[in-house]
Amino acid sequence: MKFITCFAVSAVLMMALAAEGAEVPVNIQKILEGNASLGLGKFPIGFWNYTNLNDHAKYMDEAEVEEWADAGFTVTMSSSFDPAKPEQIRHMKKMLRWADRRGMKLILCDPRAYAPPGKVTEEYRKNIAAALADFKGTPGLFGFHIGDEPGANSNDFFEAYRMTRKMAPELHPFANLLPYWPGAEQHVGYPGWPEYLDAAVQKGHFEFLCWDCYAQMNPGTSGWNMYFENLRLNREAARRGGVPFWTTILSVGHFRYRTPNYDELRWQFNSAICSGASGILWFFYYMRQPHDNYRLSPVDENWDRTQTYYDIRRFQKAFHRHYGDLFLRLAPTRVTFYPEPFGRGKAFAPNEVVSAVRPDREGHPLLIGEFADKEGRRYAMLVNNSAAESVRAMMAFPGKDVKIYSWNWQGKEYEGGAYASGGLERTDSGIQAWHWLAPGQEVVYRVDSEQARNAKIVAE
Repeated sequence: MKFITCFAVSAVLMMALAAEGAEVPVNIQKILEGNASLGLGKFPIGFWNYTNLNDHAKYMDEAEVEEWADAGFTVTMSSSFDPAKPEQIRHMKKMLRWADRRGMKLILCDPRAYAPPGKVTEEYRKNIAAALADFKGTPGLFGFHIGDEPGANSNDFFEAYRMTRKMAPELHPFANLLPYWPGAEQHVGYPGWPEYLDAAVQKGHFEFLCWDCYAQMNPGTSGWNMYFENLRLNREAARRGGVPFWTTILSVGHFRYRTPNYDELRWQFNSAICSGASGILWFFYYMRQPHDNYRLSPVDENWDRTQTYYDIRRFQKAFHRHYGDLFLRLAPTRVTFYPEPFGRGKAFAPNEVVSAVRPDREGHPLLIGEFADKEGRRYAMLVNNSAAESVRAMMAFPGKDVKIYSWNWQGKEYEGGAYASGGLERTDSGIQAWHWLAPGQEVVYRVDSEQARNAKIVAE
């Protein structure tokens, strides 16, 4: 009996170990811990909100917050307001509570928290203290908006972020950095972009990196190199610093940037997540009034919902239903392109998670993202990296014992092909899964095999 009991315990232990994956590198663990420390139950999706309570208070009611939640927004910017007006303080507290009731959090656009244009002074510390006195402990508060795109004053900006975080460590300040372009390092006073991003983490104590890039919506595809280079640079910096990264993508046509259609909106969203982003913001949501050549924001200058609103709402709701908080529990380990890389990235090569990818048309672009969770289990995401053409694409998983898992419409994991799967074929070397993918469409798998479990996780 004792032998049988010990054997049974050993068998259970072996099954438990088999369910775990490879050892997780320290920097990947830190990214996962960073996501968890934000205290979010849903993947963060938000927008830049340029309304203010002086002009737009009548629109910022509970029904409006309900609409944000219904469209799949989970962490977004508040309106700005005048803290010298008690009625606007009260209004903002209501908005925070309305958001909290719907499982949302708000990034508070309190002007007292905006980083000063120069040195951080005692006056700024007092302003943060006053803002905390008004809002600390209010349900629904994610953190204060610190500012956008610091230039030559980057170090002062980083100090403002660090001070705000130190004064309220339970909150999560939000700051948006510049995107990289050739010569941009001269604008921020650092010898290179990696040094600039590293300083945000090391000097500013940033909890997560965020920036904006819209070049992907320029005419042609030349801007795609800049878009994917920014994703790569921030992913590498996030890995070095052990923090997640978010990004801001485009919902509004302006300057030479075209107004993205449904396929282009979804392609931006999925390509960013496949590239490792742990949060998404849209630029922007409310038009307020016509200016320059800005056009067709989700809510237009007449406060009507445009097609952009309904497009974003459709795939954001589907994303939450399929994946829930999955991508908050994953960290990127490898991002590759087929057939040729953008943004000085890497072309696809077989490994222990994905052994092959193939489109039905030679040269059709694909994007492959690989991830790990805290147990060391491995995941793969395939995105049709065209914003204009559909493709039938195959992803192969190595190992005679390999199993693949995906998620159904209720967000439940199951063994088998993803929702877009056009069929699975088990071969002597593994599983081939074919999919019909619309422009920007994705499939996601958890991959389990002895080979994947035993292979060392190398973040590339």
